Amino acid sequence: MRLMPPPKVNGSPTKLLFLEALTSDIEPIDAINDLVDNSIDAARRYRPDAKFEGLEVRISFDHDRFQIEDNCGGIDLKTAQKVLFSLGRPSGYTPTPGLIGRFGIGMKRDLFMMGDEIVVESTTKDSRFRIAIDLVKWAARPKDWDFSFSRYQKHLRNGINRIKTRITVSKLRKTVSHEFSLPAFKEALISALQKRQKQALQHKLSIFIGKTRLTSQPYKLKYLTDHIEPAYFNREFDGTGDLLTVKVIAGVEESKPTEAGWYVSCNGRFVLVADQSSKTVWGEEGKISVPKMHHQFSRFRGFVFFECANVVRLPWNSTKTGLNTDSDVYREVKQVMVSATRPVIDFLNKLDAEKELDDRPLERAVDKAEPRQVAALLETLQVNTNFKYLGLKGDFDPNQAIRISYAKPLGEVQRVRKRLGVDTNRDAGSLTFEYYLNHELRKHG
Repeated sequence: MRLMPPPKVNGSPTKLLFLEALTSDIEPIDAINDLVDNSIDAARRYRPDAKFEGLEVRISFDHDRFQIEDNCGGIDLKTAQKVLFSLGRPSGYTPTPGLIGRFGIGMKRDLFMMGDEIVVESTTKDSRFRIAIDLVKWAARPKDWDFSFSRYQKHLRNGINRIKTRITVSKLRKTVSHEFSLPAFKEALISALQKRQKQALQHKLSIFIGKTRLTSQPYKLKYLTDHIEPAYFNREFDGTGDLLTVKVIAGVEESKPTEAGWYVSCNGRFVLVADQSSKTVWGEEGKISVPKMHHQFSRFRGFVFFECANVVRLPWNSTKTGLNTDSDVYREVKQVMVSATRPVIDFLNKLDAEKELDDRPLERAVDKAEPRQVAALLETLQVNTNFKYLGLKGDFDPNQAIRISYAKPLGEVQRVRKRLGVDTNRDAGSLTFEYYLNHELRKHG
């Protein structure tokens, strides 16, 4: 008797998995940021020298529709056919070195989570195509994963003004439609893109949200020769694949609590902005410890720049919205960040302690130090050096305003305020000081 082999176990993917599970953990702002990454990658292919002046990305949306359009070189027919809507990178695909896209699912996930009807149109210098997708009909064909061109033209001669890519999503999902309708969404999107795409903006790429053109001031750190100098370290990791380089720079800037913390960039995209959590160094305990973030450290700024031609080696998560803190590379770099942070924290503690002194040499040094662009400092600072600080000598200024503080029982303070006819403790303190100055010191010479 011949034995029949056991049946196979089904391991096929389902469209429902992709349409629901893989699109459930990304927010609209992150999805739009991801689509902007695609335009930036296109700009890098189109302009390898990273001079993006004249290139632009335009985004518009309302409760019915989302659209993103760019003039960053277009998508060629081969990429459209083999890569654009494949779920993951196809075998044999060789991406352009140094791009942002990683797994090959980002654009599909971003578009599918927004709505049910998607149209992708693109024109290059010698081709043109259009793909229209109805996800409801596509999902109803469980074994057919492919899409069709509704336009496919090659061997064209298109002028530079016609080169563009436009993606339109309609029949939006209810949650997305609602979010797009919120008055605060546009401002939140502008703020997020200006922070996370700062490097592309500085390379003169124009990004518009509706009629609003994004602007972004370069990140800066205070610098005063021999007195206030940022820490600067760099590392190289060979390992498997292309060389991964890391630059770490830390110092002080203006006191702004919401902007203090660590900024982490992977191939030009900031995945962490003003991070004040244990993801970076805050609350780190060990041979060198760093306290938790405190308002006293609101001048602190630290920046980490990861660069690698092979994006798989970069320590970011699959949605490029944060760090893979389990990465061996990041764990090693984190110790460098700790070493860069500690001297800055020591300086800020001393700067805070100066508030009780008449002479404040560190404060003078900070006030005189000029804010310099981080990019410029990376070109000029000596590599692998700690944060340096030295007080600036100066003469006492008798007119310099200083703060006097003391605590007294509430009942007594209330009596004084009532007698002086003021409502605040600050006014009571100021008037009682003036009283003593006028009636005691000046009266007796």
